Amino acid sequence: MEPLDVIVIGGGQAGLGMGYRLRQAGLEFAILDERSRTGDVWRDRWDSLELFTPRPFVNLPGLKAPGEMRYYPAKDEIADYLQRYRDQFDLPVRNDFRVQNLESRDGVFVVTGDEEILSARAIVIAAGPFHTPQVPACAQQLGPEVRQLHSQDYRRPDDLGPGNVLVVGGGNSAAQIAEELSTGRRVTIASSGPIAYAPKTIAGVSLFWFMHLTGMLRADKDAWVSRYARPYADTVIGFNLKKLVDQDVVRHVPHRVTDCAGREVVFADGSRDTFDNILWCTGFRPHYDWLKVDNALDEQGGPQQTRGISPVPGLYWLGLPWQNRLNSALINGVDRETRQLMRHLA
Repeated sequence: MEPLDVIVIGGGQAGLGMGYRLRQAGLEFAILDERSRTGDVWRDRWDSLELFTPRPFVNLPGLKAPGEMRYYPAKDEIADYLQRYRDQFDLPVRNDFRVQNLESRDGVFVVTGDEEILSARAIVIAAGPFHTPQVPACAQQLGPEVRQLHSQDYRRPDDLGPGNVLVVGGGNSAAQIAEELSTGRRVTIASSGPIAYAPKTIAGVSLFWFMHLTGMLRADKDAWVSRYARPYADTVIGFNLKKLVDQDVVRHVPHRVTDCAGREVVFADGSRDTFDNILWCTGFRPHYDWLKVDNALDEQGGPQQTRGISPVPGLYWLGLPWQNRLNSALINGVDRETRQLMRHLA
């Protein structure tokens, strides 16, 4: 078969937004999504998840979020919006296509799936930065009586067994889940140092509006405002968890986990405690074992790129944190990121 112009790997918001640009440019392309349905990357997260990004800032290029969506959208509303976006622009998404291998042959990229092989002159990897759950090695030393889950597998409080819970992590996912679990059971949250908080609203107005008005959302990553904001990327939005900690409803241990044995967990300050359940909100590590193109990855196995442009001709990245600006990996960053990438791709 004649190679396509472009193959987009990843069918989330970044991949769909890229598809919109490619459709406008009249190029032949395919979007590969390992999920069974468009939007499942959101549907498969915990039930109570809602964005702290307000509805006016979750628009993809060419289609505004529907007005019936809540101001702070629930995760299923985002999933349905992505499906609607795909349908609106008739994007050629191939679901259940899990990339097994990507290589370059005589200047053409060849993508091998479970049952199909495709080729293209250019590749956009929009698979996001979150692939393989990251859990401390000491987790293997915990006893079988301790119920362990990574945040990727958590859906609702009933997923955990009876007894107390340790939530490990200091970001927004850890904060929201710890808050949810604090109803009806004793919760401890452990983080590597103090948790930084920012208000969800200022004088009743969403924080995102202030970030928009000050130019922080659209500022280049090398601008002074971005250099100021970057150290606060893991700031917890809202003070709900802080209130629970101040009221001693949730206990906060500002130290990382260093060891585990049986039901016991040891923290960096030498303190220790026993737990019935542990929820690891410890992030993800990249997984690009399928990418067999020379110079595509750095020594750590992460993307080798400058503003989404790979040193490999014809290979591009999309939706990575701080790729060009603060919101590069967020829904509201897709518009600018795809427009910028198209200048090179075209």
